Amino acid sequence: MESQRAYRFVQGKDWGFKKFIRRDFLLDEANGLLPDDKLTLFCEVSVVQDSVNISGHTNTNTLKVPECRLAEDLGNLWENTRFTDCSFFVRGQEFKAHKSVLAARSPVFNAMFEHEMEESKKNRVEINDVDPEVFKEMMRFVYTGKAPNLDKMADNLLAAADKYALERLKVMCEEALCSNLTVENVADTLVLADLHSAEQLKAQAIDFINRCSVLRQLGCKDGKNWNSNQATDIMETAGWKSMIQSHPHLVAEAFRALASAQCPQFGIPRKRLKQS
Repeated sequence: MESQRAYRFVQGKDWGFKKFIRRDFLLDEANGLLPDDKLTLFCEVSVVQDSVNISGHTNTNTLKVPECRLAEDLGNLWENTRFTDCSFFVRGQEFKAHKSVLAARSPVFNAMFEHEMEESKKNRVEINDVDPEVFKEMMRFVYTGKAPNLDKMADNLLAAADKYALERLKVMCEEALCSNLTVENVADTLVLADLHSAEQLKAQAIDFINRCSVLRQLGCKDGKNWNSNQATDIMETAGWKSMIQSHPHLVAEAFRALASAQCPQFGIPRKRLKQS
């Protein structure tokens, strides 16, 4: 039997000729097809690099899969308030939303709507500790995974992300705050990181404080190793002085990290004990 058809083999699927040979013809010893009960098949197969259709023209890359519009579609669903089933009143401003989307994205919202809480019964949630603009940006992230205005409100958005357990948004805020650390804001940023368990941001802030301290001790003010924004001693800033009063443990952590970085690997040398 001979075939000129091209076939694309897919793993897990077989292919062949249903009427390749009759069983009685195969088992007839007179035909000599099963010597010693062994069937020998001779196949000649040609493998092509591109798949071909019957006409012989290649059809590789002829199908163009549309880009995923899930984020855009969900964003439009929220912006247009279609089929919403709950409302948030944020300092007097109303935002409509979908409980199923919120529950899928945030474990806090999931618990709020899953249990017999007041918000679940009335489909109305009052929020007084988040600015409307910050809440709107957070909701945009919930629906689209994007926060285009994050850099303008990273500190407040970090607090909101922490409150509603939006871990990816929280880390995005940490990253934005890390890239904008200065002598003037590092103490306030350290306090913010500590309040909201932003461990990566906290580590970066402490490292920034320590690097500034080392540079100041070395007097590296030649323009190459010293940034003009670091000219002011961190300890003279209002943020640092406030942190001493409100979060003294952070001061201790910063100096502990500085001491660990400057001490030799094997610790501070001890005096040799006198031998009797």
